[in-house]
Amino acid sequence: MEGNNNDYENLLFYFAYKTFINTADEIIEDYGLNRQHHRFLFFIEKVPGITIKNLLKSMEISKQGSHATLKKLKDEAFIVEKQTEADKRIKALYPTEKGTKLVRELNKAQNDLFRDIQKKVGNDWYAIMEEFASYRTGFQEVKYLKGDVKD
Repeated sequence: MEGNNNDYENLLFYFAYKTFINTADEIIEDYGLNRQHHRFLFFIEKVPGITIKNLLKSMEISKQGSHATLKKLKDEAFIVEKQTEADKRIKALYPTEKGTKLVRELNKAQNDLFRDIQKKVGNDWYAIMEEFASYRTGFQEVKYLKGDVKD
């Protein structure tokens, strides 16, 4: 694709991602949580028993940036923190039944949206991304870039 203008692809990805993530954002707000809580909870639910250190390393987040998020998830009983058997100083994180239920609700909403779009446009990745992006009003402003090629 040398010589192609990636502006369209970059914007397409941006708008498609906004639609995908906003699907979960709208639900999680009803629980008094935000996107960061969703990311943490999702990861903890998928890797139960992950240590705080490994969670932060995997998510590329600083310890300072995690404290309030983990505290709220614990306080609201979405996760529990337990000492590891090998070293009592090390904390492992586990989803509670409430946390697992929320992750499943969020995943279902996103999976349903993805499945509905696939039914509508098929399996072509560009068509899927364009359908996701079409949910965003800003995408209409940049669609003209699709055919733009640099010299």
